[in-house]
Amino acid sequence: MNFEIPSALYTSDVFASVSLILVLLAARLIAGRALRRRDNLTQQVARRWTAIVRNVLILVLMIGLVMIWAPQLRTFALSLTAVAVAIVVATKELILCLSGAALRTFTRAFSVGDVIEVGTTKGEVLDLNLLATRLKEFESTDGSIVPTGRTITLPYSLLFTLPAKVLPRATGTIEHAFDMTFEPDADIFAMSRELLDTAEMALAKNIADTTIATSSEEQRARCRINFGTSEIGKYRLEITLIGPLPDPQGAENMVACAIGSLLHSRRTIAAEV
Repeated sequence: MNFEIPSALYTSDVFASVSLILVLLAARLIAGRALRRRDNLTQQVARRWTAIVRNVLILVLMIGLVMIWAPQLRTFALSLTAVAVAIVVATKELILCLSGAALRTFTRAFSVGDVIEVGTTKGEVLDLNLLATRLKEFESTDGSIVPTGRTITLPYSLLFTLPAKVLPRATGTIEHAFDMTFEPDADIFAMSRELLDTAEMALAKNIADTTIATSSEEQRARCRINFGTSEIGKYRLEITLIGPLPDPQGAENMVACAIGSLLHSRRTIAAEV
């Protein structure tokens, strides 16, 4: 029975590596024996040359192994890169959330109790954690602080794509805005003073009903009305309630009812005439 060594073994990386190691070991033995036979070398010089030869052979071994295994090392590096890219892609949102939490902490963008607006989401910050913040949602209308009754979990990753606006909220004084739209069948522009007085009377009644007393004129709740038109030509009132509003939604309803009732009565009178 004839035993033959496979020809692939002669060209394999393992055979080349073993051959390189054996050649370098033989070279070290030969160099060591040659240095020991030199009688004119001191012990210190012999040790120095032995260390130099050893270090050179180790360097040659490392370079040789890298050259032999370069294709396999390249493939392995590409595999590691692919795995790393897959991990980054799979955990992209998690990494963005953690980075957003660091951004919020270092910049002190907002804290618990602030009223913030991120994109179309607006609400009061209830809680902060490592990945997201929990909000008590408000209506999306500009200036409105009426809660919708829903709680929103807002991931910190949104801070890298959308600006986080902290809405001003002075202690004891808030601003709440809402719009009212009417048909252009009454001259509301000539009724500006009457509309403002009616709105402030309704607001004062709401404040009185909630038993909130004001100690100065500056702290008294008041109204501001801006006149405009909608895109289809209807009249629009932009009403802003300013002051200590314990119940903004209740105040809005009372003011809206008072203004609507006033305009309805004027239309009735005009129709009778």
